[in-house]
Amino acid sequence: MSTTTPKPAPNEQNAPSTGQNPVGRLGLIAGEGELPVYIAQNAARQGIEVVSFSIGRDNTGALKKASQGRLHRITPGLLAQNLELIRNEGIQQVVFAGKVNKWLLLKNPKLDKMAIEALKQYANNSDDAIMHWIVEALEKEGLTVLSQTRFLTDLFVPEGVLSDTRPDEMALRDIQYGFGIAKEMGRLDVGQTIVVKNGMLLAVEAIEGTDECIRRGGKLARKKGGVVVKVAKPKQDQRFDVPTVGLGTLKRMQRYGLNILATEAEQTIYVDKAAMIAYANQHKIIITSVSL
Repeated sequence: MSTTTPKPAPNEQNAPSTGQNPVGRLGLIAGEGELPVYIAQNAARQGIEVVSFSIGRDNTGALKKASQGRLHRITPGLLAQNLELIRNEGIQQVVFAGKVNKWLLLKNPKLDKMAIEALKQYANNSDDAIMHWIVEALEKEGLTVLSQTRFLTDLFVPEGVLSDTRPDEMALRDIQYGFGIAKEMGRLDVGQTIVVKNGMLLAVEAIEGTDECIRRGGKLARKKGGVVVKVAKPKQDQRFDVPTVGLGTLKRMQRYGLNILATEAEQTIYVDKAAMIAYANQHKIIITSVSL
């Protein structure tokens, strides 16, 4: 783990460059969490008019306010209807942000003919396969899909320990071991988060998401400490997928007794970093940003 070779800026790595700045209205396809709200606010500060197309439920009020009331609730599987709505709003450029639980595909999904035909094209319904198809569908409509990092450059964290408490030698070994495992999981498009304790892999994120991975790992560690590692995939496409942590991540860790959060430096978004650091120091949680 060293910093001898500088990494590209987050908005330059693994995401195709559009060569364009947003013009006119920006379509924000928003999942859950704080990130879509932050993007809407940041875009508005840049003088960009935002129209939000909301899939999530936990941020609708804040997102509607940040979008100046221009918000539509959409169903992910009704692709043709959603594309028509985007066209009618005069959108030329879109950005994805927020968490979308893929298990929606298993829970009586509403799928139109376009979505069903899309799913038939792939041998598996991995996150990347589905999202790449959606991006291609939008591009065929003449839309440009922007990288999330276009609006988030101030939320990436360089290498270093953010909390007052630093990891000890055992923790550093767990972090190094965990990063190798997490990178391999990312390469396989399984997940980006794992939980490690005393050189043992306790939990791997899959379709259930980061929160459930933390819960399972904490229970197996008997709520007596452990390391949560979150990394970028080796070929991360930042148009639709950037590792993100926030205050909710730390609260979940505190609830299940995990005491170290290790993220990949310059590749992970920290939503409300100041609040995260204050909470970590209050609850003796270690936060460290690591370069491989």
